[in-house]
Amino acid sequence: MISSQGITANIESSLIGRLSFSAVPSNQKAKTIIVNPILRKSEWKSYQSVLLSNRGDFDKSRDMGVSAIYLDADISALSEGDIVEIQPDGRLSVLYQITSRHNVIFATSKCNSNCIMCPQPVDNSEGSLTDRNLEIISLMDKCTDEIAITGGEPTIIGKDLFRLILACKKLLPSTSLLLLSNARKFSDFEYTHFFSSLQHPNLILGTSLYGDNDTEHDRIVGSDGAFHETVKGILNLGTFRNRVEIRTVIHKYTYQRLTRIAEFIYRNMTFVSHIAFMGLEIMGAAKQNLESLWVEPTDIRTDLENAVHYLNQRDMNVSIYNIPLCLLPHTLWKYARQSISDWKNSFALSCHSCSVKGNCSGLFNSGLELYSAYLKPI
Repeated sequence: MISSQGITANIESSLIGRLSFSAVPSNQKAKTIIVNPILRKSEWKSYQSVLLSNRGDFDKSRDMGVSAIYLDADISALSEGDIVEIQPDGRLSVLYQITSRHNVIFATSKCNSNCIMCPQPVDNSEGSLTDRNLEIISLMDKCTDEIAITGGEPTIIGKDLFRLILACKKLLPSTSLLLLSNARKFSDFEYTHFFSSLQHPNLILGTSLYGDNDTEHDRIVGSDGAFHETVKGILNLGTFRNRVEIRTVIHKYTYQRLTRIAEFIYRNMTFVSHIAFMGLEIMGAAKQNLESLWVEPTDIRTDLENAVHYLNQRDMNVSIYNIPLCLLPHTLWKYARQSISDWKNSFALSCHSCSVKGNCSGLFNSGLELYSAYLKPI
């Protein structure tokens, strides 16, 4: 998430609004944060807030009782239609970028698993985020291509998840949804039936499988019985013809079993729409457990190549996420995707001379220092 620190005036509680760099119709002003407005200052009060990069204008807005934030920073990264949150302490966070392909609705940080490589810390003091998320959805551009609903585990919020999906269906009818879930809740047939009855026209559920057996999978996700719940959940989703993507994060406990996982998927779940093998994001639990999770990038090549080719030869749609091209055999390049959210994405200095940088995923910001030594510009 992109954020900046500024100074606020006349903001007593957090507010969420859509940015505009020019005047908007009267019926949109209450949810519009206007940026450096070329308007009479008497008109500023009709907007939800004013974002200013001129300190003199900010001081005047404060004296006038106008809700405002002053940023002494480059605002060129902000665009018309972005959605931001402003806190009373001056923190501005970008919740939605109109130019990004990687916008998310963060349903909750809570989860019913405890994966050893999860990048997302749990906030046990967190309250419901649903009303906030519904407000964000209502402000999103109608031409948004895709949104991911993520967590934590989104099914933890119960029926509120259905409210989010229905809001997207109604307000963003042409926007595809990616729901990231461990799929354990979908082991409940009735729950899956109700979920399917929402009939979102373009939703795919992305779930995780870290082993071809319960011993391996349950150890990685830190929860006994999780493997059987996830597998049953995937099968139930398939019964109702939901689109499913299966993801496997590559680390020390999974890389030598990638082909077995691929075989398990092919033998039991040929209906899935997509399988993705993913590089590790070194945040949260992954950072804490890095010593036990780490595997040399060169060591994964053979197992990854075998797994990808096994699935491809059986006409299953397979991709590789989050791994730079120079760390992959050339035979796997056509499966590699630019999958890292733009606000998490970085390239090492050595990458700037690489001839295939434009087609490369780059690295997570969190892994840049660790992986830089392994990168070889092409």
